[in-house]
Amino acid sequence: MNILFFTTISPFPQNGGEKIRSYYLLKALAELGHQVFAIIRNEEQADLRQYRIEGVEFLTHRKLPLGMMDRITGKHYFQQSGEVLRLFKTVCTNYKIDVAFLDYGFIGQYMRFFADRGIPVILGTHNAQAMHTLQVPAHNFMQKLRRSQLVALEKMHERRYFRQAAAVLVVSEHDKAYHTGFIDPEKVFVVPNFLDEREYNVQEQRDPRLLVMTANFGMFMNNQGLKWFMDEVWDDALAEKFELWLVGRQSKETLIRFTGKSKWKNITGIGKVEDMKPYIAKAAAVIIPLLHGSGTRLKCLEAMALRTPVIATSKGVEGVQSSHFIIADTGRAFKQTLQSFHDDGHTGAALREDFMKEYSADVNRQRLESILQFVYDKQKVAHV
Repeated sequence: MNILFFTTISPFPQNGGEKIRSYYLLKALAELGHQVFAIIRNEEQADLRQYRIEGVEFLTHRKLPLGMMDRITGKHYFQQSGEVLRLFKTVCTNYKIDVAFLDYGFIGQYMRFFADRGIPVILGTHNAQAMHTLQVPAHNFMQKLRRSQLVALEKMHERRYFRQAAAVLVVSEHDKAYHTGFIDPEKVFVVPNFLDEREYNVQEQRDPRLLVMTANFGMFMNNQGLKWFMDEVWDDALAEKFELWLVGRQSKETLIRFTGKSKWKNITGIGKVEDMKPYIAKAAAVIIPLLHGSGTRLKCLEAMALRTPVIATSKGVEGVQSSHFIIADTGRAFKQTLQSFHDDGHTGAALREDFMKEYSADVNRQRLESILQFVYDKQKVAHV
């Protein structure tokens, strides 16, 4: 098949969860033998030649600037970019496109372009976005009013566009339950976040004193989880036993905002890195102290793939299938877990086994191929 893949994400470098999912979707589609024309953003101005994927041709589009009235009215949830439409037309003029794959966020307004050309659309979600927004902390009346407005706009977008897709991909059973509330259940498929196991054979000497938290700390669920961890869990005794590295975008800035320092009680903000894998592979454990969010955490899957134990709240591993996580849902329980933690290697090995069964590229390529076949068969019947 010829597949037009469109996303508002900049997949390269792969230094964030949403980037990792889009990258592996592209790679899996190409490895199934399809030709993919990927229309992506490139906000970090990465040299795309360094990220070449056999069978994928990259085209880039710019971020649509939002004016004050756009933000107030929320019309950007429904407006199209002329630049993106021109790229769609160029690809569809030069090639016979069999399927369009729209990935991430609120881009359902582009479905009409493909419907007018008889091209079926697969819509990829990364979480139940409206429910995700509903969890954003709001501390006063105006913040609560703004949050309610955004949730209403996002639900309006979902209900107006999502049901038009030939298939909708969600990342967990929890998200599937949400989406089947307004979409035909036959069209909703679970394809969890996944990783290419071949890229996760990283060899690093484990440091028994090192803990790592990987995240985009600019996202509220991550910085609020860190704040809870610092307030309720971390103390002088743990700072004597461990060093905690915060790895990812806005980690330095968030630590300074919370403490006034770039290093505090043996917690260090490392900042944005090109590759999270060496940090995770080196750590005695990954911590995921989240209280908000939805979907499946790629930070959790990366730890599993790298045989690194995971110490987390229930929300931090929500939707991920494994009985080998170390769960602590209160500050006291998390503190006690860390005080008694000792890695013998067995937990990490068991997590890797669970990862291979459910979250490997090999398993999820097969899921994607089944969905493509479902869409193709449905389109054939519609034209009989």
